[in-house]
Amino acid sequence: MAWLLVAGCARLGGREPVRGEIDPQVTAAVAARVPESCRAAVTTAMTAGERLAGPCATTQSRAAQEALSATRQRSFGLVDRTTVRLASMGLVLSQAHLCRRWPLRAPGQASLDVGAARLAGCNVRRYVGPLAVSVSASDGTSLPVMTVRSDQDGQVEVSFAEVDALLRARGRGGLGSFTALLVGRDGWAARVKLPELRAQLAQWHATWVGRGRGSPALFAELHPDDEAAAGMRTRALEASLKRQAEDAAAVDRGELSARRFLERHAWSPYRSLVEQKDGRSSP
Repeated sequence: MAWLLVAGCARLGGREPVRGEIDPQVTAAVAARVPESCRAAVTTAMTAGERLAGPCATTQSRAAQEALSATRQRSFGLVDRTTVRLASMGLVLSQAHLCRRWPLRAPGQASLDVGAARLAGCNVRRYVGPLAVSVSASDGTSLPVMTVRSDQDGQVEVSFAEVDALLRARGRGGLGSFTALLVGRDGWAARVKLPELRAQLAQWHATWVGRGRGSPALFAELHPDDEAAAGMRTRALEASLKRQAEDAAAVDRGELSARRFLERHAWSPYRSLVEQKDGRSSP
């Protein structure tokens, strides 16, 4: 009995849910029975996976029920929370099932949430299972990168550095060569516009550096094309020279060995002076 329970749970989490968009062919078949006054609005909204408000809302609700009956789709992905950090993105995910009608997003929402699932009469549970991570290029082509798995609480973390490293290992140039990062099949869990993400991360990083909690040199390396990069390189050089001066003074006081200084600073305007103390000469 225990083995059957584990196997059953594995099957439930073995296939990803989907987003809220409805197949255009299914939408067309259902919309053909919608009154003409609402047909265009219902068709557009259902194809986009969005919920209508106003006089056509009830008509769309009936159409969404027909759409669910016309397909074998029974599982929909829900995003409870998204947290973007400097190095990663964290998600808390759920899954809608046993729905009475096809769940639809509120206008302007990027993904389905628990509210949309409740309106569609769905049962909701945490999503425990695989998530495909892929990237999209400017021409719309998609490249699978890796698969992550959400835990028992529906939580999952996607590391930007890991995705970048895997792409570089394949000779694809890293995240900078792509326009979007997709988490989940067809991006049901997240669709991140990478140019906007890079700008946001650069802004956060610059703020951290300004507060003394980050490295100007690392900023310049991670965001070479950002408008703040030149200033960060200058700050990094100034910080390096200050450290060299402090270390050279420590050598004079006998608090730091000349050999340790030379190991620490491969290039320095103080190097020749320190080499004299170490009995070396510059090449």
